[in-house]
Amino acid sequence: STPLHFAAGYNRVSVVEFLLAHGADVHSKDKGGLVPLHNACSYGHYEVTEMLVKNGANVNVADLWKFTPLHEAAAKGKYDIVRLLLQHGADANKKNRDGATPLELVREGDQDVADLLRGNAALLDAAKKGNLARVQRLLTVDNINCRDTQGR
Repeated sequence: STPLHFAAGYNRVSVVEFLLAHGADVHSKDKGGLVPLHNACSYGHYEVTEMLVKNGANVNVADLWKFTPLHEAAAKGKYDIVRLLLQHGADANKKNRDGATPLELVREGDQDVADLLRGNAALLDAAKKGNLARVQRLLTVDNINCRDTQGR
C-alpha cells in the first residue's frame, strides 16, 4: 500500500489533498489490486472519495476479486458514496469474481442503497405499489417521465 492508500482509508483529507498535489498516483494498486478509491469507498469517506474521483480515479477499477469501489460501497451500505460513484459513471451491472453485482451485495434492509442501484426501476416499482413516501424520495426532475424497459 502507498501513503495515499492509507490516507484514503483513514479519512485523512488534508493528507490526501497534499499527496495528490504532489503527484500521488490515484491508480496505484496494492497486492490485492485495491486502489485508494476502494479504501475510501469501503469506509464511506465521502470527501476523500470525491477528491480521488476529481483527480482521475477510475470508478470502475476492479481488484483481484473483481470488486469495484461500487461493490465495496454497496456491500457496506454507504448510500452517499454509491450515489457519488453512480453520478460519475460507475457501472452498477459489473460482476465480481463470484458473479455478483453491487445490487446483489446490498444487505437486507438497505432499501435506499438498493433503490439507488436499481435506478428508474425502483421508482417505477414504488409507483406501481402505491408507496408515496418512496416515490417522493426517488423522484427527480430527470426521472419523472421515465419508462420501463419495454418503453411503457
